Amino acid sequence: MRDYTPEYESYKDDAVAIINGAAIAVAVLGVWTKPVFTGPIALVLALIGYFLTPKSRGGTILAVCLITVFALLVLWADGYSPV
Repeated sequence: MRDYTPEYESYKDDAVAIINGAAIAVAVLGVWTKPVFTGPIALVLALIGYFLTPKSRGGTILAVCLITVFALLVLWADGYSPV
């Protein structure tokens, strides 16, 4: 049985994972709503997760940007206009 002590528990890693997951969820939400608004919100969440982790390489930021562009293309093909 492993001995769990406070120095081995990392609540910060859990918090960063939740923030990154929320960023992806908000970006995916843009497919069904307005990606012009949800994209920047997701990007801000991804940036917060990026700056909270010293070893981060920005994969969530790239994923949020690609999902937002995909959402814009899908909705543009469906006749969506952000104006």
